[in-house]
Amino acid sequence: MNARKRLAIPAAAMALAGGLVLIGAGSPAGAATSEAVTLAPNVDVPYRNWAQTSGNTAGVVFHPYGDKFEIWDNVRNAQSVWVAYNYKGVNDAWKRAGSVRDQHRTVSHNLFESINGKPAYIYFKVCDTVKGCSKSSLYRTWGH
Repeated sequence: MNARKRLAIPAAAMALAGGLVLIGAGSPAGAATSEAVTLAPNVDVPYRNWAQTSGNTAGVVFHPYGDKFEIWDNVRNAQSVWVAYNYKGVNDAWKRAGSVRDQHRTVSHNLFESINGKPAYIYFKVCDTVKGCSKSSLYRTWGH
């Protein structure tokens, strides 16, 4: 990571305190409205820097210093394993950080360290074509 990255997200795309998310449903072109939907807090997501699929067919370890994902494909079947992530509190699509096939690989993927002036966190998971995706983990994107 060369420099600290910061991101400003419009309020319409941010989760608000108490699990509220502003949405644009029912408005033209998805424009933000004052309509809010309450989302159940996701208490089942562990705070840790690793995830693995059922049976440990694939795994990932996230290192925030350097924004590195160590990805393992533990099944030699010529199928890819990939890591997906999403920022906590940002209502958008999951993104891929990297992939590997039949081996171990460390990939760097530059992540934001803060969003709207607050420290950033990501949900991430590892996926393979045999077992599907792991349960998500939550971890910070800043520090050592």
